[in-house]
Amino acid sequence: MANNPHALFGKAERKRQLSKFLEAIPLYLEAKRLAPLDKELRSACYFSLGDTYRMVGEFTKAGRCYIEAHGLVTRLGDEVKALDALVGLGLSQRATGNFKDALIIFDKALKGYRKLNDMGGEAFTLWARAGALRIKGDLKGALKGFKEAKAIFSRLRDKSGVGYCLTGLGGASRVFGKPLDSYRHYTEANKAFRGLRDTFGVAYSYCGIANSLRMQGDFKGSLSFFRKAKENYRKIGDKVSYAYTLWGEGSSFQMIGNDKTALEDFKEAQKLFRRTKDRRGLIYCLLSIGQLEFKATPKKGIKKLQLAFDRAKALGLGVETLYASALLRAAKKGPGSLPLNLA
Repeated sequence: MANNPHALFGKAERKRQLSKFLEAIPLYLEAKRLAPLDKELRSACYFSLGDTYRMVGEFTKAGRCYIEAHGLVTRLGDEVKALDALVGLGLSQRATGNFKDALIIFDKALKGYRKLNDMGGEAFTLWARAGALRIKGDLKGALKGFKEAKAIFSRLRDKSGVGYCLTGLGGASRVFGKPLDSYRHYTEANKAFRGLRDTFGVAYSYCGIANSLRMQGDFKGSLSFFRKAKENYRKIGDKVSYAYTLWGEGSSFQMIGNDKTALEDFKEAQKLFRRTKDRRGLIYCLLSIGQLEFKATPKKGIKKLQLAFDRAKALGLGVETLYASALLRAAKKGPGSLPLNLA
């Protein structure tokens, strides 16, 4: 197997399917190195590397891999795979908060899949696009998109696709102010992912359940689910999702008055967001740390909240701009007006 690139690729794929992403990456790289003239295998390696890097939060590397894959499959004349590579690139852009470029890419891919009558590609792109709309702050558009994608995945009997649409609906419902709907969607997704033995999906849905409980005021209940999410994310090495889990956990600690542990979580999340260049995640950390600092040093706290507002507005992040604006207004009323439980 050591010198057989196809066997190495197969081994890497099995690792990836088991959510052993960090073990899969070197195998893909070695398979690609051993097949300099095999365009099909090299394109498959770049695709899988893009997906795997994305799952562990290496979005810049993922984007480069999707671009390489796109070039190879375009030269091979494979229209569907060329569109798949575009969607991967869009997801890499979306993950760093660059939803504007991501939406342009998704719209282009959607037209292509519909032209080719590729229902699977259409459903996946609708799901990806809905996630970008959520980041933009278009929650109604996001909910509509997740529902459309879920309907197609259901027709295709794609349980994994349905599960990820449920997590999308759970997240958008929470931010839309419907935590009970959010809890229902995430719980249904968790059941599906446990049946599929999808470690990432299980972790993601646990984090979603935790956040929906947090928004219902069940902070202790949320902390138990954040712990479960962290355990699963550690297994797969997903730095970004782990960072968002830390932020959510920190928010629960903040709401029960455990500011010391909350600050530790926010600062650890901040480090991971910096490493993965997640600008949206960094804004959430500014909002949360700003609230904590406001208690001791109001001027320092307000400075962080203002910075979060300026960055969110510059990136066109509708929800985060509203959060920052609400916190700045509350800060002017005095320390007793903070903290706010951010969705």
